[in-house]
Amino acid sequence: MMTKALKGTMAAAAGVALGLTGVAAAQAQDEEAPSTLAAGNVIIEDGGIQLYGEAAGVEKEPHASMIGLEMAEGDIRTVYCIQLNVNLEEQYLHEERPWEDVPVEDLPMVLGVLSEGYDGTNAGELLEAAGLASDDYGDVTQDQLAYAATQSAIWSLTDGWVLDTTDPTENDVADAIVPALQAYILEKAVPTDEPDFEPYFDVDDSAAKTEGSTFGPLTASTNIDELTFSQPEGATIVDENGEEITSLTDGQVFYVKFDEAKTSSVTLVTDSFFWTTPAGRTFVPVDDAGADVEGQRLILAEEHSEEYSAEVEFEIVVDEVPPTSESPKPQLPVTGSSLTTVASVGGAVLLAGVVAMVLMRRRRAAANWGSDA
Repeated sequence: MMTKALKGTMAAAAGVALGLTGVAAAQAQDEEAPSTLAAGNVIIEDGGIQLYGEAAGVEKEPHASMIGLEMAEGDIRTVYCIQLNVNLEEQYLHEERPWEDVPVEDLPMVLGVLSEGYDGTNAGELLEAAGLASDDYGDVTQDQLAYAATQSAIWSLTDGWVLDTTDPTENDVADAIVPALQAYILEKAVPTDEPDFEPYFDVDDSAAKTEGSTFGPLTASTNIDELTFSQPEGATIVDENGEEITSLTDGQVFYVKFDEAKTSSVTLVTDSFFWTTPAGRTFVPVDDAGADVEGQRLILAEEHSEEYSAEVEFEIVVDEVPPTSESPKPQLPVTGSSLTTVASVGGAVLLAGVVAMVLMRRRRAAANWGSDA
């Protein structure tokens, strides 16, 4: 049996489908470039329900206005306020930031509330599950009730907000439903870690070895929904059963089966990948220069999955080495890095393409906002 050492290089570039300009591509590759992945404009979709209560002993009468964030591609995604005592700055573009850059307490429990509360689409199911569904909601809607209860639950965590026990809202139907639904959501919510801020793709080769013309097993580790690719020349990507595959998902085990057991290289070129923007990502208002502005911070309530086109080359090179009693761990000849490290580099470059695309979206969003001002 022929023993081989595996050494690999990976390279990636944003595809033509992204329509990258030289400036955008350069910004994506710049280590100092911001890692912002999304930005949008605030939209008040509905005036919502007025709430009565207090925070830190001070009486408040906030509106649980139903807020959306309009992305550059025109999608409007449900968001919530996470600071009761800070004004909503509608005139500014809102840009994504990691939790560590958002001065708000108890965000893990806030995300727990979002996981159990209203995400912009599930009002009926939420009210039914809480035993609060009705055939007649009077002058308010299911969506208004579900949003108000979820917003109130969030403020109870971030600002110590407490609904008035005798007169919690401006509406009799809401008086009965909003406090009860808030209690139901809070009872079910559990702390949830911050969602991934960036897409990643990595490969674990710790158990891999060469058997004849096949190298593996390799295990994909990624938060990308699915990475599809074309089969390379000179080899076939197969699963544990030896069946040909053309996509990779998180935790999937795969092998590289070379056509011949000799010095060889293959290149995987992706067709597309799906990246889901998870709930719980936070947004802050920014000025025209991209600097943070003092104003209401927002949190995304719904997931959003989208297909991206980006060309990513994944090259694996196999060289013959003298047989030894123990197969060596695959190494790069100069750096000594294993395939796992190489795969991480590939993931970083893949991310660069995504960042470049969203940087373009951010600029378009800003331009659209400026034309409306």
